[in-house]
Amino acid sequence: MDFDTFLDQAWNEHATHPARVAARLQPEGLALVQTDEQVAQLAFLAQHVQGLHLGRWGEALALQQALAALPVVAADGSTAQALQRHRTALRLAAGEPGVLPADTPPAERARFDAQVGALLTFTDAPRASALLLQAEAACAALPDADPAVRALAVSANNTAGHLHDETTLSPAQVALMLQAAHQARRAWARAGTWLEVERADYRLALSCARAGALGEARAHAQACLAAVQAQEPPAPALEFFFAWEALARVAAAAGDETGRATAVAAAAAAFPQLSEADRGWCAATLKALQTPPAAAEGAKTGP
Repeated sequence: MDFDTFLDQAWNEHATHPARVAARLQPEGLALVQTDEQVAQLAFLAQHVQGLHLGRWGEALALQQALAALPVVAADGSTAQALQRHRTALRLAAGEPGVLPADTPPAERARFDAQVGALLTFTDAPRASALLLQAEAACAALPDADPAVRALAVSANNTAGHLHDETTLSPAQVALMLQAAHQARRAWARAGTWLEVERADYRLALSCARAGALGEARAHAQACLAAVQAQEPPAPALEFFFAWEALARVAAAAGDETGRATAVAAAAAAFPQLSEADRGWCAATLKALQTPPAAAEGAKTGP
């Protein structure tokens, strides 16, 4: 097996079988690495599986250190820097004291708070919540263009998305999902374009619907569609598809069959306008939308 095949298989299986994928990362995955770029790819996968999904901080740190020691890693390159950040985040997630020097700039500390908060999504929702709030408070004193604001937006969006797609959630996880979705919307309003803000409204609509806050869910789904419709030149068809998907899912959650049918028809009309690549991964979403709500529950995709 070559590295690309291994990587594809691991990503395809990691959500349903994270422990099995983690067991293959070392030595099997490590032995297949031949380039600096492949090191970066395996390191990201390992951080995601061993850290986010499993909370195996020591195991994850050991693999990151093994990757950093490979001779193909350029000493001062971007991969070496990413590996260092991975190791720092893992040590922070594990609760190791004194990881960041006392003179760490507030923006850098905020970026790590956001990253570690996202890493703790599944294993420690209360701590994840506190770290994301701490990151947002620090970002309030930073200019909109600071990378920490974008880092917060990405981490919060990922947190909300990961939790939304889980089959079951604890009350603390539901609260974290809603908090993170709101934080992502606020951060993207500062750091992003209309596209990121529109997609943040999509994420908020689905998160609120999952939590049963249907009025708020509908408002964000409508805001998502309004943003797409306001663009000139016209927004990509994919964004229309996402917006109608959100409206269909909210209507289904509210038991509004007429609204659901209207939104599903609009999503179906947008589908042929998608690129061939986008049709490939959106086909399952459209099929799920066209299935009666009770049978379609759990089929979720999007930005």
